[in-house]
Amino acid sequence: MLPEVTEFCRLYLLRHPELSAEDASLALGSGDGSLSRRGRQSLVDWLKLLAGLEIDSIFAADQAHCRDSAAAIAAAKGLEVQAVVELKDQELGRWQGKSWQALAQEEPDKVRDFFAEFGEVQPPEGESLGQAVERFLQWWTRQRPQLIGKSVLLVTSGALLSGFTAAMLGMRLSRAVCLNLPYGGMGVVDIYDNGARITAWNLGALQNDQS
Repeated sequence: MLPEVTEFCRLYLLRHPELSAEDASLALGSGDGSLSRRGRQSLVDWLKLLAGLEIDSIFAADQAHCRDSAAAIAAAKGLEVQAVVELKDQELGRWQGKSWQALAQEEPDKVRDFFAEFGEVQPPEGESLGQAVERFLQWWTRQRPQLIGKSVLLVTSGALLSGFTAAMLGMRLSRAVCLNLPYGGMGVVDIYDNGARITAWNLGALQNDQS
């Protein structure tokens, strides 16, 4: 059973559900996407997992697949979704919206370096994952004082959630891969004045494995 939220902030971190096959093949980055059929089923799973839990605020990356997914929970909880630009996924510059297959043919060396040097390499005219995580952290620093003692739900990309959680735990960004959430995955992190702890990670995994 989860401890009662008192002098800390509880974050429910939700990776947006699976994207449609068309959008999943693109360097979507900070753009808008649509959900697959399996992705839409994730919304039902979220509602079941969160049914008996108190949520005080809901924030989502200002991207359609994050905002709309968060809206399903907000409707059930009688809340409004607060769309946040700083929670948007990594800006991919001139790669944005192009297919990864085409990019791998056009700029193979740059694409290879982008994936090999996790979080450190900027796409042409874009930002590195480290820079995207840093803007997330700056937003969180501004929000945190007013969220102590509350339960907050965030919906954004898996890479940003992993990077943010790694930073909260004092881990290097390169280690964030060990915190990867699947599409539709959910983690729970409690944030204290002197640190953070993962209270649960990838809730629903066992249920999904048995279905």
